[in-house]
Amino acid sequence: MEKQQKTHKGRTTAGIVFLFIFAVVSVLGFVFYDEIHSGWFQSNPTGITFLNKLLALAPRIVASMQALFVALLVLYIIGLVYKRIFRGTPRRVTVGRLVGSITKVVIWVAAVIAVLAVWDFNVGALIAGAGVLTLVIGLGMQSLIADVVAGIFLVCDGTLEVGDIVTIDGWRGNVQEIGIRTTKLINVSGDIRVCNNSTITTYINQSRVKSYPTVTVGIPYEADVKKVEQLFNDNRDKLREKLPLILDGPDFKGIDSLGDSSVNLLFGASCKEDDFFQVQRDMRAVLKQFLEENGISIPFPQIVLHNGDGEKKD
Repeated sequence: MEKQQKTHKGRTTAGIVFLFIFAVVSVLGFVFYDEIHSGWFQSNPTGITFLNKLLALAPRIVASMQALFVALLVLYIIGLVYKRIFRGTPRRVTVGRLVGSITKVVIWVAAVIAVLAVWDFNVGALIAGAGVLTLVIGLGMQSLIADVVAGIFLVCDGTLEVGDIVTIDGWRGNVQEIGIRTTKLINVSGDIRVCNNSTITTYINQSRVKSYPTVTVGIPYEADVKKVEQLFNDNRDKLREKLPLILDGPDFKGIDSLGDSSVNLLFGASCKEDDFFQVQRDMRAVLKQFLEENGISIPFPQIVLHNGDGEKKD
């Protein structure tokens, strides 16, 4: 994590330095526009052929940097606007990130076209050729197009949003980002799974309603289940005070199964999905202590042996 933070910090510093250089060159290009484009750079001012060729490219280099700086500035402004407009609800955040990803692509394509125009490329022919090339590439990149279309539908449907806890193909995690092509999930261990949008055909969204974790606790066969239930109901409020993460409950659901050595009772409670596993752990601890305090032991596995004369041994 520390290494990632250092890497991110280094990239941010480098980005700021480049942005500052582009800004300075752009401002100087606007201020000294007449001088730069007056023809002085093309007049062989130094008498050195190589250096004169470099100076002759100065107006185009400045114009290219201006185009890139404008693109960066527009992206920065749009980013600020998105943070103000697309915030609050998870749906707004999700739509904002998707729209932001598409906007970045459009702006950078426009910036590249502007730079090519500065260097006297035939942009019209390039765009026409790009249309044909896009058609050819599209036939061979159907999976990519499917990912993009699926990502748009995921956002428009509203069934999957940033911040939701979902299970996709048995992998449970928090939706970190729904992008143009992929969706990123992060689990409680910090592992990140990247799924192509077109592969997300079935998933379980566990954040839209309250979750209901359950635990099973065993009691001896000789114990009276009805008395245990009554004892639980009489102390339900006290047990709830010991479970601060639950929203409703705890509830006694009855006999879950008849085990080899115990009668297994099922208990449950409502909580937020974020607290699902912690509530399960807390319920086990509280119920174990509750049963022990009331003289009800939780049995361990036992084997009963019978000999030939009808006697049995534990």
